[in-house]
Amino acid sequence: MDIIDDKHTILQIKHVVFFILMVLFITIPVEGAIEQRGQLISIAGGDHHILNAENCPGFYYSTTSGTYYESLELSFSEDGFIDAGDAIYTSKISSGSTAFFGKKYKVLEDGLLSESLVSSGSRDLQKGNDFDLGNGCKLVLQGINGNYALLEFQKNSVPITTKSVEEGSKFNFTTKVDGTEYVIMEGTLEKVLDSKDPIVRLKSVNQYSDTPLKIEKGDEYGKFEVTAVTNKTIELKNSAPIRMQLGDYVTILDDLIDLRVADNVYRACSYNMTQDTIKSYKIRGTSLAVNRSDSSPDSCTWTADSFGMLFYDPEYDLSTESLELSLDAGSDWIPEGGLVYESLPVKVAYKNPEMGDYGEDWFNKGYSVLGWNGEKYAYLGTDRGIVNILLDEDEKILHPDEEYDLKEGHTLKVTDLDSDKACLTVLRNNLPVYSSIISPGKSADLGTHTFLYTKELNGVEVPLFSVYVDSVMQGNELSAVNLKHLLHLSDSPLELNHGKDFGELAVVETYPKLRLENKHVVWSGSDINVTEEIWIGRFEKKASGNLYVTFYPYMNRVESVDSILPSTTPVSIPAMSVEEYLIGI
Repeated sequence: MDIIDDKHTILQIKHVVFFILMVLFITIPVEGAIEQRGQLISIAGGDHHILNAENCPGFYYSTTSGTYYESLELSFSEDGFIDAGDAIYTSKISSGSTAFFGKKYKVLEDGLLSESLVSSGSRDLQKGNDFDLGNGCKLVLQGINGNYALLEFQKNSVPITTKSVEEGSKFNFTTKVDGTEYVIMEGTLEKVLDSKDPIVRLKSVNQYSDTPLKIEKGDEYGKFEVTAVTNKTIELKNSAPIRMQLGDYVTILDDLIDLRVADNVYRACSYNMTQDTIKSYKIRGTSLAVNRSDSSPDSCTWTADSFGMLFYDPEYDLSTESLELSLDAGSDWIPEGGLVYESLPVKVAYKNPEMGDYGEDWFNKGYSVLGWNGEKYAYLGTDRGIVNILLDEDEKILHPDEEYDLKEGHTLKVTDLDSDKACLTVLRNNLPVYSSIISPGKSADLGTHTFLYTKELNGVEVPLFSVYVDSVMQGNELSAVNLKHLLHLSDSPLELNHGKDFGELAVVETYPKLRLENKHVVWSGSDINVTEEIWIGRFEKKASGNLYVTFYPYMNRVESVDSILPSTTPVSIPAMSVEEYLIGI
C-alpha cells in the first residue's frame, strides 16, 4: 500500500520526535572512559559536605602516605540547589607541592604549577635500556667510571643535559621558563654497579612538566572562577548557581567531579569519568584510620555510601553490599570471622506491568536484586547462585534487520514486520535461540504485549529476556518497533555454594542474605585480597606517640598495562607498583 492514512503518519511523526528528543536529552558517558563512583551524599536544603581525596574519586591521593591537597565544599540552600559562591574548590600548598583538578604539581611560584609526570620509589637503570619517562623524555645511562655515573636527560632523542653524578649524591636537570630556570627532574643515585653490563639504582626520581600551568585570579574553569592565589592555597568558587533535579547527571567541576541524583530522593553520588590515555586505575573507598596504640579492638565498615565501587542503583536509591574489618587489640592479625562481606537481596517490581503475572519461584511479581563485587545481579534463591543483570533499559526503537546488542553474545532483531505485528528473534552468536510474533494489544508471550524468552537455570525457570512491545510502525520511509522495559539476565549463574572460597573469604550463608567470612586468621600488614575483586590497602602514621593505621578498600580497573609501564629487560625491572607509577607517591 503506497498511501499511509493520516492517523498512522501522525503516530510515526510522534515516535520520530520522541526518538530525537531522547537522543538530545540523554547524557551518554564517553566510550572507553572508566567510571569511578564516590560516596553518597544528601543534597537536601541545609546540607553541607566537604568532598576530598579520602571520600571522592578524581582528586589526587597518595596510597602510601594518605597525602591529599584538594577539597570541594558544597552548601545547599534548597533541595538540590547551590547558590553562587557556595561551591568552593580549594587546593592547599604544602612543602612546594599541590594538586589541581586531580593531578599532582610542583609549585614553581605563586600560581605557576609544573605537573608531576613521574614519581617513583626506586628502580634500576641499565646502559642500553633507557628510563622512558613519557612525553618524549627519557633518562639514559651513558657510562660508569668507578663510583660515578654519566646520566643524560633526552627529549625526543635529543640530548638536553648530561651530568656526572657520584654514588649517593642527588642530581637534577633544569629548564628555563620565561627566562627563569626551574628543576624539571630530580633524584638520587643510590648505587653504582660497574660490571660487563653497567647498571645503577635510582631512588626518589621525580619528573615535572617543562610547560607549567599558570593560574591567575579571575581565570574561569567551567562554572568556577579563581578567587584567590597565594603561597598557601588556590581557591575557586562557582560564579553561577548550580541546580540539580531528581534524576539529573550534573557536572560540578569539568572533567573531574559529576553528581548523579537519585530518581526519587534528593540524594546524590559523586562520579569521575576518567578519560586519560592511561587506562589503569586503583579506585578507592573512603579511608578510615584506627589508633593501634590503645588497648581496645578496632573495626572499619564500608557500604556503598563510603566505597563507590560497591553496588548502588540511583533509580531505586538501593544498595545491598557491606564490608567490615575487625582487629583484636594490639595485633595486626585479623581473627577468624573478623573480615566479613555481606549482600542482602532486595525485591524490586518489574517495570513491565505484564511481568507481574510471571509466577515462577523467585521471579514472581518481581525479582531480587543484590550487588556482588559492585555489579548488579539477580538472586536465584537458596544455594542456586546469582546471575548478572546485563540490560535494564526503559525504551528502545528497533528497525527491521537492525541488531541490538543484549551482551554475552545475545542480540535482538526484528526479523519480520507487518502493519500490526512484529516477529522478534533473540540470537546467540548469530544463531536464533528464540523467536515469537507479537501483535501489541492482541497476542503476546505474556499478556498482550510482552515478548518473553525463558530458560531453566539451576532448577529455576528464569525470565532471561523480556520486553514490552508498545507499538509497531510500518510505512514507506519508516518502519520500526517501539520497545519498552527491556530486561536481560545472564544465563551463566555464578555459583555461591556454602564453603566456596573467594579471595580470603568463604561463603558461610546464602539465605536470606549472602555472607562471606575469613575462616582462618589473615595478616593485615599488607594489602588484603578480600573477594578477588575487592582489596583493602593500608598505611601507617605516627602522631603524638600514637600509631595510626589507615585502611581503605579498593578495586583495580586496568585496560592496558603494557602501554603504561616503561620498557624493561629482565635484568632491569622497575621497583615500583603500577599505582606508584600512575598516581605518584
